[in-house]
Amino acid sequence: MRSEEELPGSPAPGSWFLVPITPFGLEVRPLAGGDRRLPGSADLKAWLAAHRVVLLRGFPPPDDAGFLAFGQTLGEILEWQFGAVNELRVQDAPKNYLYTDHAVPFHWDGAFVGRIPHAILFHCVAAPPPGGGGETLFCDTLRLLEHTAPRRRAAWEGVSITYTTDKLAHYGGSFTSPLVVPHPVTGTPTLRFAEPVADLNPVFLEITGIPAGEQPAFLAEMAALLRHPTWSYAHSWETNDLLIADNWTLLHGRNAFHRPGGRHLRRINLLG
Repeated sequence: MRSEEELPGSPAPGSWFLVPITPFGLEVRPLAGGDRRLPGSADLKAWLAAHRVVLLRGFPPPDDAGFLAFGQTLGEILEWQFGAVNELRVQDAPKNYLYTDHAVPFHWDGAFVGRIPHAILFHCVAAPPPGGGGETLFCDTLRLLEHTAPRRRAAWEGVSITYTTDKLAHYGGSFTSPLVVPHPVTGTPTLRFAEPVADLNPVFLEITGIPAGEQPAFLAEMAALLRHPTWSYAHSWETNDLLIADNWTLLHGRNAFHRPGGRHLRRINLLG
């Protein structure tokens, strides 16, 4: 949800409309008849640090080279075996649920390769029709932890989870992470949790620090908490949206969508 309040432009007054998103995030739009060039990296990084999500809407869409060049202004790009840009759209015979029209559980990027990107840059090439689903979900784990009772938070600090999946796509293997980890720059506690996947290329969780009999309740509790409207934002895509999300503090996922050919996102992972 976007607020109707418009904040002063930055860095030069009148350059852009800055519109806060509820419950977190910032939408940046060019003024009608004004300069439609994208904001510079310094402003974008400052907005990202303050708001977790920065949506650039109404700017001219980048071509393939322009999208990659824009990403390079924001940091080092994580290269996969397919290259820098992940084309997120439905495939004819997918081996991984990311390339279907199914829901994607909450997770964070880069964990299976051991290099955690600072941010994720998305470009919406084609958006689902209104009401067609496919929203990208973001959970602000800093805000979630700030609203968590001390006793529960102390219990979480004793939890570690091992995640395992077959390498059928661009990631796979096994890794272990504490549930609560310090932010790599500020040291502020963040939540690192990926929901189990019961779909193509399933992801299995082995949880330590929680008795086996209590683990189903823990997973159900986490599923509800991650989607709480106080700290969860569902972004409805419009064609040509550019969106930058903080991968160090947010978890993200996806709602299912109903027209397989109607959603195409491009994604770049930014290491710094």
